[in-house]
Amino acid sequence: NPSVKILFYLNSMVHYPRYEANKSFQLDWATRKRKNPDKYFKFMNRYYYYDHRNLDFRAWWINRALEMLDNEHIDGVFVDGICATPNRRGYGKGYEQAYIETATELRERLPPGKLLIGNALKNGANNPLGGIGNIQHLQYLDGSYLERWYFTPKSIVKTMELMREALKEGRIVMLKAVPDERDAVPKWDEETSLEEVMQSPDMTMDERYALVERMIRYPLAIFLLIVEPHAYLSYCYGVNADPKNTRNGRAVFDCERFKELKRKLGKALGPYVKEDEDGEFVFSREFEFLKVWVDIESREVRLEEKSGG
Repeated sequence: NPSVKILFYLNSMVHYPRYEANKSFQLDWATRKRKNPDKYFKFMNRYYYYDHRNLDFRAWWINRALEMLDNEHIDGVFVDGICATPNRRGYGKGYEQAYIETATELRERLPPGKLLIGNALKNGANNPLGGIGNIQHLQYLDGSYLERWYFTPKSIVKTMELMREALKEGRIVMLKAVPDERDAVPKWDEETSLEEVMQSPDMTMDERYALVERMIRYPLAIFLLIVEPHAYLSYCYGVNADPKNTRNGRAVFDCERFKELKRKLGKALGPYVKEDEDGEFVFSREFEFLKVWVDIESREVRLEEKSGG
C-alpha cells in the first residue's frame, strides 16, 4: 500500500535497551536523582530515563533518528512519551526546556519530506512550555498520536477540542481507541469478561473481528465528530499484529473487515455542535449521508443514515 507510512520509534524519555539502535547508549546520559546523584530515575524500576540536558546525549538521540531516515523505507520518526517530559520532582530544573531544544533541533535537521509525529496531545496537561493539552509541542511536530483520552466525559470533550485545534493548524491526529465491553452493541451480558473471551485459543480470527466490532460504535462516533483530512482512527488492543500471538490472541488490526467503517459519509456539513437540550455531554455532527449523535456520558450512539447513503 503506497499510502502506508513507516515511522522509526524514538522514545523521548525512556531507554529501552533491546532495540538495536539503542545499544550505543551510555549510562552517563541517564537522569540522576538530584538529591542522590549516585542513583538513577527508572521507569517501572527497570528502564533508565534520558537526560536531555546532556549535550552528548542530545547529539546521540538526534543522530540516531537521522541515521534511520537515511533508509528509503523509513518515512519519518515517531517520538513517544512527550507527555512525560515536563520537570518532575527531583529531576532538577530545565528538563522540559532541554527536551524541547533537542526536538526542535531534530525538526530543523529533518530531511525534506520526512514526518515527525509525537505522542504529545493529552487532555489534562497544562505545562508552562507545553501549554494546555501540550498543544505547543505541535510547533515542531507534524502531528500527534492520542491515547488514554477516555476516562471522563470532560476529558473526552477536551480531547475533541485538542484534535479540532490541531486539525485546523494542518496537523495530523491519530486517535487510539481500544475495544471496551461498556460499548458493546448489543449490550455485553456474558458471564466472562471481554478480556477472558479474547484469550480463548479456540476463537477464529473471523470470530474475533465480529466480537470487537460490537465495541466500535462509541469510539467511532467520537472520531466522526472531529474527522477532517489528516485525521486517523486506530482501533485495536496493542501493537502485536501477529495472528499467532499466543499470549492473548487479540491481533485484530485490519479495519477493512469492520462493516461500521464502510458507511458512506459524504461531505461534512459543518463542525460538531453541542446538543444542550439533550444533555451536558451530548454532541452531534451532520455529513451529507450520515448524522452522528453521541451522548459521551451514557455512551449512547446514533448513526442515522440519510437517503443516498
